[in-house]
Amino acid sequence: MDISTDLPIMYSIACLLLGLGYAFFLYRKERLITNSLLLRSLFVLRFIFVSILAGLLLNPVVKSIQKEIEQPIVIIAQDISSSIKDSVFYDLNTLSEQFTDFNVYTYSFAATMSSGFSKVNSGLKTNLSKLINEVENRFSNRNIAALIIATDGLYNEGSNPLYSQLNNYPIYPIALGDTTIKTEVKIVKVKQNEIAFLGNTFPLEVSLAMQKAKGEYTKLSVWHNGNKLYSEVINIKSNDDYRKVKILVEASDIGLQKYQIIASIIDSEDNVKNNTYTSYVEVIDSRYKILILNGVSHPDISAYRSAIEKNNNYTTHLFHIDDFNGTIEAYQLVVLFAVKEDVNLIKELKSSQVPLLIFELNKAGLKEKLSTAIRFTSKGGLEDVSVIKNKQFSKFTFSNKLLNLINEAPPLSTPFGRYDLSNATEFILQQKIGMEITNKPIIALSQQEGKKMAYVTAEGFWKWKLYDYSHNNSNEAFDELFEKLTQYLVLQEDKSRFRIDYRKQFTEDENIYLDALLFNESFEMVTDKDIEISISNEKGSKYNFEFSKHNNSYLLDAGKLEIGKYSFIAKVKGTSLNKTGGFEVKVIQLEQLNAIADHKLLLALAKASGGAVFNKDNVNELITKVKNNKDNYKIIHTKEKLEGIINIPWILLSLLFLISIEWFARKYNGLL
Repeated sequence: MDISTDLPIMYSIACLLLGLGYAFFLYRKERLITNSLLLRSLFVLRFIFVSILAGLLLNPVVKSIQKEIEQPIVIIAQDISSSIKDSVFYDLNTLSEQFTDFNVYTYSFAATMSSGFSKVNSGLKTNLSKLINEVENRFSNRNIAALIIATDGLYNEGSNPLYSQLNNYPIYPIALGDTTIKTEVKIVKVKQNEIAFLGNTFPLEVSLAMQKAKGEYTKLSVWHNGNKLYSEVINIKSNDDYRKVKILVEASDIGLQKYQIIASIIDSEDNVKNNTYTSYVEVIDSRYKILILNGVSHPDISAYRSAIEKNNNYTTHLFHIDDFNGTIEAYQLVVLFAVKEDVNLIKELKSSQVPLLIFELNKAGLKEKLSTAIRFTSKGGLEDVSVIKNKQFSKFTFSNKLLNLINEAPPLSTPFGRYDLSNATEFILQQKIGMEITNKPIIALSQQEGKKMAYVTAEGFWKWKLYDYSHNNSNEAFDELFEKLTQYLVLQEDKSRFRIDYRKQFTEDENIYLDALLFNESFEMVTDKDIEISISNEKGSKYNFEFSKHNNSYLLDAGKLEIGKYSFIAKVKGTSLNKTGGFEVKVIQLEQLNAIADHKLLLALAKASGGAVFNKDNVNELITKVKNNKDNYKIIHTKEKLEGIINIPWILLSLLFLISIEWFARKYNGLL
C-alpha cells in the first residue's frame, strides 16, 4: 500500500505546520488543565486532527495491489434433444457437486443453449457446433479445465463440431444412446422445390435407408389430402441398402400443400417414427414472365438472366429485337439491352403499363424516348467509375454481402456526359470518382402515371459476377442486386389502406409473427386505430389477439402454436377495413430421422481436444481425470487500485474518534 498526491511535498509539510500552529495557539495559555500529561495529550490530538484534516484537502490517494484467485472452470452441458432417451438430470446434478475446488457452470442445449439442467428432453433440433462456439464466446480467455457434454453425438443443425476450435481446453463427452444397428426402414431426407406452379409437375426426391432387412420389402407411398398420389414396392437387397427415389407430383391446388411420404413398417422394426415424412410445397397460380429484347450480344445479358432465373417465380424469354413479333402486354416486365430506336416498338412501350428495365450499354438515347425523368447529354468517350449505394434509398434492403460487393467490385464503364434528372428520379446506385460522390446514376428508378421504370447507365456487371464468385464461392450477392430490382419492378403496388405481411409457413418451434400497416385517406401511415385478429385452427378453436403499435406500424407476436393449418381475420376497430389469410405450422422431424447414437464423433471430438469419452457408469473416473489433469491450476490476478483517502470510511471515523476524545476531555475540565 502506498499513499501519494500530485502536489509537491511542501504542501504536506504545510499541513503539519498548520496542525502544529493550531494546537500551539489553542493550548499555550491554557490554565484550567493542571495535569501536564493531559495537556500534552490534548495538544497532540488537536495537532493530529488538524494536520490530517488539512491533508485531506490535498486529495491524497492510496495505491494498493489487490489479488484475486480464479478457480479452474468446469462446464457441464446436457443434450436435451428428443433423440436422447436416457434420463441424466440427477446424474449430472450429482456430478456437478463433486467438483468442489472448481467453478462449475451448468447448461442444457439442443438448438440453443440455456442455463441449468432439464428433466425433459424436448429439443427439436441439435446443434453441437453452436454449443462449442457459444462456450468459446462466453468463456474466452478464462481458466477452463474441462467441457463435459452428455450427448449421443447426433446433430442435425449447424456445422460439424470437429470444425470448431478445439485446442483450448479438453472436452469430455459422456456417451448416451444406443449404437446398436437394428432392423429399420427410415426416410433420411426429402428434397423438393419450395415453390411449384399450378398445373405443373414437381419432383420429390426421397432418400431411403434400410438396415438389417435383407430380403424384406417396403411400400413407399405419397399422400395428399387423403388421396394416394404414388405407390411403389421396394425390395431390400442388402442389410445396408440405400435408395433415392424420384417421384413426380402434379400441383393441383393453390396454396401451401402438405404431402405425406410413408414407407411401410417391416417386421421387428422398433423405431417407426422415421417411416413418415411430411413435405410442404407452396403452389402458386403463375410465374412472372419477363421479356428480354437485345440489340447486341453482351455478357451483361447473360449475367442478368442467370441472376433472375434462379428464382422460380420468374421465366424469361430472350429475343433479338428483329426477331420479336409478340405482344408486350403478355409480359410483366420488359428488359431492353442496347435496343435500337424502333419507332413502332417505342410507341408500343410508351402506351403500355408494363414496367421497363433499360440497359443502354453506352448507347444513349432510348431512355429519353420512353421517359421524361432522365436526360443525358454526351460529351464523348467512356470513363471507369466506382459505385456507391445511395444512402437515402429504402424501397428494398441490401444485405451486408451485397454492400461489400458494391464497395469492392471492379469499376464499371459509363459514358462521359451530363445528366439532367427530374424530381421523380431516385438513385439506387450512383457514380463515385475517387473520393467524390457524383450526382450521376448507375441504376435509377422513376415512376410516371403508375408505370415503373429502371435505368442502368453502365456496363461491366459481368465482372461483378466473376468477382463475387472468386471471393465468396457463390453469386449470392450479385444475384441479390438484380433479383430485388426485378422484384420491385414486377410487383403490383398494394393500393389498400390496410395491409398485413406474414409468412405462409412456420415450424413448430417458431413464434408466429405478423406485421400490419394502416394508412389514412391521404395514404400516410398512421397508428391511431387498434387492430384485432382472430386466428382459428382446423378444429374450430379460436385465439384472439391485438396488434401492438411499433413506430408507424403494427406488430403481432402470437407465440408458438400447435402443428396444423390456421386461418385468420384481422379488423381495424371503428372501420370496415379487414383482411383474411392463412398459414400453416409444420412439424420438425429432424430428431426422428436417426436414432442410432454416433459415438465415433464423440471419440474424435475428445481426441482432437485432448479429452476422453466416458459413459454414465464410469463418471467417477471422469471426476478423477479432470481433478488430476496437470493443466488444472488456479490463476492469481493482480490489479492496482487507486482510492482517495477521503473516501475511506475508517479514516473519517478515526478523525471523529480523535476529536470526540478531545471534546470530552475539554468538557470534563470545564473548557466548554
